[in-house]
Amino acid sequence: MQRIKLLLFSLVIAAIIAISLECLPESVNCCQLHPISGAFSFVFPLMGHGAFALFYFIGLLVSWFEVSGGQNCWLDLGEGIAIAGLGYAIAEAIVFRQKRAINRIDERARKAVHIISNLSACLFIWMLGIQTASYFVILGTFMGILLMHLKIIGLKIPGIDEWLRNVGREGEIPGEGSLYNALGILFVLSILRNELAAAISVILILALGDGLATYIGTRYGRHKLPWNSSKTIEGMIGFAAGAICALLVMPVPATILVVMAATIIESLPLRVNDNIVLPVVSSLVYFFMIS
Repeated sequence: MQRIKLLLFSLVIAAIIAISLECLPESVNCCQLHPISGAFSFVFPLMGHGAFALFYFIGLLVSWFEVSGGQNCWLDLGEGIAIAGLGYAIAEAIVFRQKRAINRIDERARKAVHIISNLSACLFIWMLGIQTASYFVILGTFMGILLMHLKIIGLKIPGIDEWLRNVGREGEIPGEGSLYNALGILFVLSILRNELAAAISVILILALGDGLATYIGTRYGRHKLPWNSSKTIEGMIGFAAGAICALLVMPVPATILVVMAATIIESLPLRVNDNIVLPVVSSLVYFFMIS
């Protein structure tokens, strides 16, 4: 019953997001993305279920048809998958109200991976450009979804098991944080497809802001936020300090607003994974400020 609810909520929320994004200019208009986001709105909730293989294949088939037929480009494909993933993340927070990832006693390895992978993505995008970088992020997302399904059904995967033991959190699906991170990057690349510096800035905020917030919050945090007892004022300041480095890449007033919005979002007691919420909000703020 919960899976059915999750599926229905994912479909409805993804549809609302896709329709809402139709209000954006034609360059990022997703009126043609409904088949992609619709197909993957089935894929995410069915991870670990016997029907996953069928709908995963359908999702790949729809993606290939949409891109090869010229209805959408690769960036549109990434946007459609990201919309479905965001819909699933919100639906998961609604359906599984008691679900909450528990921080590791030592988060240093996890955050080191988070920072290094996102900084590498920034370098990759800067060197190859948004279009080419999107190919690899999409491919990695496809592989990540499949690996998550295999882990959920209990398959042992050499190398992946050890990695998850070192960086995974209790209370979350194996690989969940990394998947949402990739989906967040796909959303950034699609929305800011014509703004290379802005796209890199958002990912830089995700890397340094989130990483520094955890380090300073756990090491020096003494004063709880009034609106979120699980986070501290020191951690919030750490996030802002790391995020403000985005000014080095995008030295415009809009960046300050993006940093402020990201800092506020990160401090809220949201149950939706911040690896996807932060890049979505930040890229949309940039889009409306600089387009």
